[in-house]
Amino acid sequence: MKKLFSIGLVSLFLLHFAGVYTYFGVRLMAIRQEMRLLLKATPDEKLELIQLTKSEYQKSLHEEDELELNGKMYDIARVEVKEGIYFVYALHDGAEDNLLGFLNEVLKRSSSDKKPVPSQLVSFMTWVYLPVEHPFNFFGEKASNTSFHYCNLYSSIESPLNTPPPKSVV
Repeated sequence: MKKLFSIGLVSLFLLHFAGVYTYFGVRLMAIRQEMRLLLKATPDEKLELIQLTKSEYQKSLHEEDELELNGKMYDIARVEVKEGIYFVYALHDGAEDNLLGFLNEVLKRSSSDKKPVPSQLVSFMTWVYLPVEHPFNFFGEKASNTSFHYCNLYSSIESPLNTPPPKSVV
């Protein structure tokens, strides 16, 4: 039960730290899937026609089926090449633009935060919560006497009396 609780707690912290990026990744995949389905259902006359040279096309090609042009994302339905001019039939992907813009804004704000860590948080994180562990002595050796202010809060496992072991009754 303790192990399961520990795994759950660590997973919760990891989800908190990586959850935002996980959300963006999952949402981006969902948007791309939706746009693929929309591209299949859209007739050719409703697609935007973009004419680019070879160098412009290669520079603006984001992925195999996506194009980034003038800060906007387009999902490519098909590409035709005639006399060195690329005719790209695509749909503007506003949802992906919004998602990537929001992610850029989050990253920009987090990297521009120059405020120092509050002193209360620093003092909280530097507290010592666990006692110093002493080695267990088998032969009556005296443990080294350490003086930490929290050592007096815990009882010792060493017996204060040296008594012989009990005798067996046979």
